[in-house]
Amino acid sequence: MNNNIRRELEKIDIPDELHSRARLGVEKAKAEFNVRSNPPVKENTPSLVSSPKGKKYNYKRLSIIAAALLLITSTLTFTPVIAAIQEVYDKIFSSKHIDDTGVRNAVISGDGQILDQTYIDEKYDITVHFERVLTDDKETKLLLTYQSEKTDLKDYYVDLFEGVSSINLMVGNEKRKLKNVGWGSRYYDSKENKVVSALSFESLKDYEGKDIRLEIDQLTIYKDSGRESVETTWPLDFMIKPAAISERKTIELNKTFTYKREAYTVTRVEFSKLETRVVVKGSDTGVLTDDNGMEYDVMSKLERQFLNARKHSKEYGYSVNEKKSGVFLKSEGKKVEPIFSKGEVEGENDEYIMTFAPVRNQKDCILEVGDAVDIPLNKSGKVIQKAVEDEQSEIDAVLDEYGYTLVPLTKEEEKEINQYLETFPKELSIKRKAIGKLKGHENSKILEVSISERSRVLSMSEAQNSEAAKKIREENGFSFIPIYLNPR
Repeated sequence: MNNNIRRELEKIDIPDELHSRARLGVEKAKAEFNVRSNPPVKENTPSLVSSPKGKKYNYKRLSIIAAALLLITSTLTFTPVIAAIQEVYDKIFSSKHIDDTGVRNAVISGDGQILDQTYIDEKYDITVHFERVLTDDKETKLLLTYQSEKTDLKDYYVDLFEGVSSINLMVGNEKRKLKNVGWGSRYYDSKENKVVSALSFESLKDYEGKDIRLEIDQLTIYKDSGRESVETTWPLDFMIKPAAISERKTIELNKTFTYKREAYTVTRVEFSKLETRVVVKGSDTGVLTDDNGMEYDVMSKLERQFLNARKHSKEYGYSVNEKKSGVFLKSEGKKVEPIFSKGEVEGENDEYIMTFAPVRNQKDCILEVGDAVDIPLNKSGKVIQKAVEDEQSEIDAVLDEYGYTLVPLTKEEEKEINQYLETFPKELSIKRKAIGKLKGHENSKILEVSISERSRVLSMSEAQNSEAAKKIREENGFSFIPIYLNPR
């Protein structure tokens, strides 16, 4: 038990009858601790190793454990006490420190299967508490905390997405690595030296009623010097009960709209207690292949708009920047925010998936793409195309974001560009079209600026200093800094 739970338990007013039963339980537990010949598996029992605080601490810890065990076996009589213990964990996962709105809502609503299991990683002095599990047709959420009095956990991650960490499923003789779904959610409490984590991985719904074992293998450490690993295994044995499982409702749609001169179609929307998932196909959502047959996974204009409103902080993870436009749901007249920690959930090759918080009224949902278009996420509503941007305004917006201004080329400058493009290295497959020049940066290190026609990503090349840049431009026949549009 960690310090928070111990403090909460000590606040609880326990009846006299329970005190007597607790003392009997303590005496029995002490006897078993001293003469136990066939102890249960370590991860299923609290660690009773010696403490720097001495025997008094161990006896107090043992008393709390015995009292807690008696409480658990007497749920009909002492349900409020159990609720108080659980509330300690619920407050953690329902706070805004968890940047997954679906997890927060599920905990507040009391959804999911309570696990309430503790594993002591004695090698690294880490106490792991498995709090609850939720699963549906597409994903599983495993909520856990880990805390230590000796090991600094600030840089310790269970990173299933980019780290060395993995989670394995064991059922009978079967063992396999589970695929991650998004990044998951993590918060580090420096005062308690505790990590709160909501792991996200593939569905366990098909294992309902079965005894399974999950093993978290390796912790990922991120430091300035690079990525490291901690070789350890955290086990969890339990049976998936109906309380863990929720249903996912899918509505097939065919809602077509345009955004920044690209055509998109909302093909389906999925509703669950964990999320609202909108699946889109578009003219720029597929894999890009260049003239040499190389394939590139390039961000679509819709994806850039979705991520435009994302911001990040160490305290609250990913959240919405209210000053920027993005892509949002509106349900019952209220804005439903994206779950940015699921920003890397992949669909088919030509699909783009946007994930939002769960909604109560599934029939009243509108997808709002900036100020350009509203798409009702039902079969009867009509798409409202509020604005259609032209290419020039898009280009100006991209340049303005970087503080640049586009100026048209003179006829003489067009000749300089055409002459350069004729001698442009043939082995490079990039096609470029000169659309203007930069204003007010003639004495900078910039050599040129390029804008991707597909993604509207701006890139540039620079020299070491402004003098070198001027010399290189002159060698290429330029008296200005060109701006190119790279066609798809």
